[in-house]
Order: sequence, then structure tokens, then C-alpha cells
Amino acid sequence: RLVGSEMCIRDRIASPTRTGREEQLQFLRFWAFFNVFVCHGEQWLFFKYPTSHCSTAAVSFFFMLSGLVTALVFYNKDVRLSWREEGKYLWRKVKKIYPLYLFTTLYLFLYTNTESLTALFDVQRFPGQLVRNLLLVQSWSAEGAFSYNGVGWFLSTLMFLSVFNLPVMFLLNKINRRPKGWLLLSGALAGTLFLTAVYCYLTKNLDMDYWQYIFPPARMGEYLGGMLLGMLVCTLKPHLKQGNTVRIVFTVLEVGALGYWFFMLSRAGSPWRSRIFTWLLPNLVLIGVFTCGMGWASSLFRWKPLVCLGDISFECFLIHNVFLVQYAVVHGNETLSQSENAAVFLFCLGMSILLALLIHKFPEKRKKVPQ
Repeated sequence: RLVGSEMCIRDRIASPTRTGREEQLQFLRFWAFFNVFVCHGEQWLFFKYPTSHCSTAAVSFFFMLSGLVTALVFYNKDVRLSWREEGKYLWRKVKKIYPLYLFTTLYLFLYTNTESLTALFDVQRFPGQLVRNLLLVQSWSAEGAFSYNGVGWFLSTLMFLSVFNLPVMFLLNKINRRPKGWLLLSGALAGTLFLTAVYCYLTKNLDMDYWQYIFPPARMGEYLGGMLLGMLVCTLKPHLKQGNTVRIVFTVLEVGALGYWFFMLSRAGSPWRSRIFTWLLPNLVLIGVFTCGMGWASSLFRWKPLVCLGDISFECFLIHNVFLVQYAVVHGNETLSQSENAAVFLFCLGMSILLALLIHKFPEKRKKVPQ
């Protein structure tokens, strides 16, 4: 039983994290999206940037952050395990991501293939790959994993990982309630990172683009690592004293974490390390430090316009390929000047942000309309 001050501490930590939302992390979401955009729009890039691995680092960030947010939502919460609860939980996640995913997938399917529309009405020619994409299972096959809206494989893999959210959080909460539970969680985190490294090494002679990047179980280490990190931050954060000294220390850590992450973009290492392993520590440090949110950099990232960009990062992630693919189909591989590249890059980025903002705000506006 928790009594007195211990109960107060536990309540203060549990309450703010029920939604899994930490304002200072939102802009980091957008920063990760921007790196994906830079990779996909590299042919129009008009400034120097280490593009060779910026997308793989960002994708690893997204998986780890998704795991961490899950831990923040369910930390110190009674998780009920049943098929009914599991089904309700997964259905809520599908409802949140599927409408926009469905639209972008069908749009790019029809836009990039002139025969696609007629094929939809011909049973014998109906595209099986489209069915796999609509069922969000395309990441289970190397063939067609990047078809239509190429970023859809991420959602396919993420939905597989989400199946484990309730049972894993049930277990982690039980471990955390044990004496010195944080030590067990720390050991589990270290073990998870080690096993992920072993997996990457053992698959170095296979098709690494699939077995290390797309194959859903390959991402379990990052996802579970994010969960364990979230549990540790929630457990240890109450013991950090507030004050100027701590604020200065965390500011240095936040700036250092950002610099370390950017520094590693051009130092991915050997091929077997470049898809997952190299990014484990940079993302772990970056997410862990900013989840604490105790430095001035975190305060800056809580600025409303930056939070707003983070809030629409999911929509941007799904939409941006529509504009990039559309422009590439219309204009092909024509050579452009530096200023023309800048115009295309900024136009596609700006339109992605604008449309994402409109889509994100639409449900809020709909709720305000009198019924």
C-alpha cells in the first residue's frame, strides 16, 4: 500500500501522463517527419543535409516514441486483459489512422496507374496488392511493401506492434510495483537493446532492406525499448529536484541530445548497423531527455506554433507522398535550377502542412457546429 507522500507522488505522475502527451515531444515528431520528407524529396533538395540515413533514423525514432507514448498512457494503470478489451483497443487505433490512410492509398493507386480504375471493377484483374495494403498487411511481404502510398508499410508494422500493448503494459506495471522494480526495467531495457543488435548482426547476409527495416518483428526491440524507457522516466522523474541547477543541466543534456542525433546522421556505420542499431542510442537519449522536459529547450518546444506542427505530423507523414509523387509523375526527372528545386521542395512541404492542418482541425470544427 502507498500512503502519504508516496501516494501523492504517484498520483502526480500518473495523472499528467494519462494521454501520453508531453508537449515538448510534439515538435520532435515534426522534426522526424521533416527528415522523412527530406529523404523522399531529395531530388529537389536545395541545401546541404546528410540525407543518406535521415529517414531510417527518423523511422526508428517514430517506433521508439510510439512505444514510449504507450507506456505514458498506461503507466500505473490497471490494464484488463481479455479478447474484448484487446479488440476494443485495436479498433480505436484503427479508427484513428485508417480514414486518411485509405484516402491516400486509393488516390495514389488510381493516380499512378491509368488502368487501375477499370481493374477495380474486374474480378479477374482486381489487384491483390491493393487488398494487402487496405488490410494493412503489406509489411509482411518484401514485394509491394512500398506500393502506392509508400509510407503505409510503417502503419502496417505499427499495427502489429500495437497488438502487444495491453499484455506488455500489464506485465511492466506489475514489474514496476515490485521493490526496486526500476532496476528490473533497466535490465530489461539493456537486454532488449542487446537482442536487437544481435538480430541485426545475424540478418546481415539477408535482404536487410526488408528483414531489418520493414519486417514487423524486427521493430519489436525499438518499440519495447520505448515502452521500457517511458516506464523508467515516469518512475524516476519524481525524484529529480526542481531548480535552476537542474534546469541548466537538462538544458545542456537537451542540446547535447539534439547535437548527438544530428551528428550520427552521417555516421551510420556498416550496412548491418545503419537501419536500426546505429539509431538505438541516439533516439533513446533524445526521447528520454526530452520526456523529462526540464530544460530550456523543452520550454522552447512547448511554444504553441511548434506544438501545432507536431500535432499534425501524422497527417503530414501520410499526405506528403501524394504531393511528391504527383509532382514527379507530371514533371518526370527534368533538371531544375537551384531556385526551382527550392520552389518545388517548399511548395510540396507547405502544401503538406496546410492540408494536414485542415484535416487535423476538421473534427474540432465539426464538434462546434450546433446539431
